[in-house]
Amino acid sequence: MSNGNPYYGGGGGGGGGFVPGGSPFGSQESPGGGRKSRANQTLRPVTIKQIIDAAQAHPDSDFQIDGVDVQAVQFVGSVHNQSATATNVSYEIGDGTGYIDVRQWLDSADDEAGKTSGIEQDKYVVITGNIKVFGGKRHVSAQHIRPVTNHDEVYHHLLKAVYVSQSFRNPNGASGGAGAGAGAGANHSDYAAAAPAAISANDYAHLPPLQRKVMEVVSAEEHDDGIHVSLVSRRCGTANGEEVMEAIESLMSEGMLFSTIDDLHIKAA
Repeated sequence: MSNGNPYYGGGGGGGGGFVPGGSPFGSQESPGGGRKSRANQTLRPVTIKQIIDAAQAHPDSDFQIDGVDVQAVQFVGSVHNQSATATNVSYEIGDGTGYIDVRQWLDSADDEAGKTSGIEQDKYVVITGNIKVFGGKRHVSAQHIRPVTNHDEVYHHLLKAVYVSQSFRNPNGASGGAGAGAGAGANHSDYAAAAPAAISANDYAHLPPLQRKVMEVVSAEEHDDGIHVSLVSRRCGTANGEEVMEAIESLMSEGMLFSTIDDLHIKAA
């Protein structure tokens, strides 16, 4: 990952970065002995399932993901429904892990024209905002929504969400791989189904090592929907996440993998 990435140390225009090892968010001990993070000063990459499952001790407290306070979140998903009123635009967004309502408030009709530009049905968007609850239902109040112009950003965001989550769950082996995640009690359902049984590597012996590993992981998944690409990356162990995505794209171009319920779930041909 590049040091210029806003989710890692040295990026983000001076905000606290997500740094492997030690304490992401610059965590501090609260008077009660728990972790207290600079939640309002950082932007956390997440999946929709993480938003839905985020804990809240009481209605006035910050939400927590992986036991760490979080307020500003960023996620990537596709637009499924869209509606507008005089004061806000609402979207239903899905990312392969779940669906959530997103609301963006408007100051005027001209504001709507500017804020909704390029946001279309079934297109991927990047959303930055805060987790809110209204009428007993959780949603995201969006500060900014923009269309995805390079589809690699979808996969890259998921890898960042996995990386940051792993850094909290396993601070002594921040990025880790499949083994590190299991040792830290990582919840694989944040990204896909439970771990399947391993299969023999003999069927893919002719492939380069990383592509062979990807095929072993994907072929072992028995669910009809296939496996989420972020979980494939995690199960490939110590391999670089971007290299895993390149291997997946290469295998798809060769017809050995195909997408299923969306662009983020894949299955062996």
